[in-house]
Amino acid sequence: MNTTAENTDRLHGTVDRMSRGAHQAVDRLAERAGPAIDQMRSAADRATDVVGTKIDEFSTMQDEWMESMREKVRSRPLAVIGIAVLAGLLLGRLMR
Repeated sequence: MNTTAENTDRLHGTVDRMSRGAHQAVDRLAERAGPAIDQMRSAADRATDVVGTKIDEFSTMQDEWMESMREKVRSRPLAVIGIAVLAGLLLGRLMR
């Protein structure tokens, strides 16, 4: 017959083995996930850099375009007004 102490010892041994197995599984998972997480972090950093650069380029392009438009309006104000009137008339006809 098994005594309560023997049953308790056997139960503790089973729990200990299960615990070690779970720890080993978590350790293996962490070893595999670590490099993947580092790769994702690196890709996100690169994407952030690219987006930041594109935003700067777009802002510069917008400033250049606005300055170009200002120069055209200053050099030929009547032509710009005429183009605006024609565009308005054309849009008005299209909206009917």
